[in-house]
Amino acid sequence: MRLLSIQALSRHRRSIAVLLAILLATLVADLPAHAGSGADSPIRISNQGVHIEGEIVVITYDIEAPEGTPCAVTVELRKESDPSFSLSPKSLTGDFGELKSAGAGRTIRWEYLKDFPAGFRGEDYYFRIEAVRPGGFPWFWVGLGTAAAVGATVVLFSGKATSAGTPAGPQQLPMPPAR
Repeated sequence: MRLLSIQALSRHRRSIAVLLAILLATLVADLPAHAGSGADSPIRISNQGVHIEGEIVVITYDIEAPEGTPCAVTVELRKESDPSFSLSPKSLTGDFGELKSAGAGRTIRWEYLKDFPAGFRGEDYYFRIEAVRPGGFPWFWVGLGTAAAVGATVVLFSGKATSAGTPAGPQQLPMPPAR
């Protein structure tokens, strides 16, 4: 039993084409917003400083970007003598994560003993702070996934799909033996 005949697929071809055209228009309309957002005005971290106040590491920094630019700030502990070492501190408070705007005088506090009760040994640790524009809704990936799903559906339903164990097409009985 065929799930969808070629004739039925032909009837739906226009609907599929319209759906794909709408999808493409959505992707193209969203691209200029993302293309211009990062290239025109980069976000930079400057004046980074670190000092320890008892059991708290205090990190200060400035975010250089146009006024009102939202930022997503991440913090990573690195080690100069081990380039593969990377740690994302958990017990942070202050100016990190999604920020409404860039600016000077940002502060992050890390209660490092909550994450590592034994502390750290060595002198070559440093913090890597990154600020980027927060991502919007991932239209490109949603569109690509939708196009793949539509294409897979067309391929699946345009073939000779059958129910399990039964051959495609009408059943033919053999001719009786000649007498």
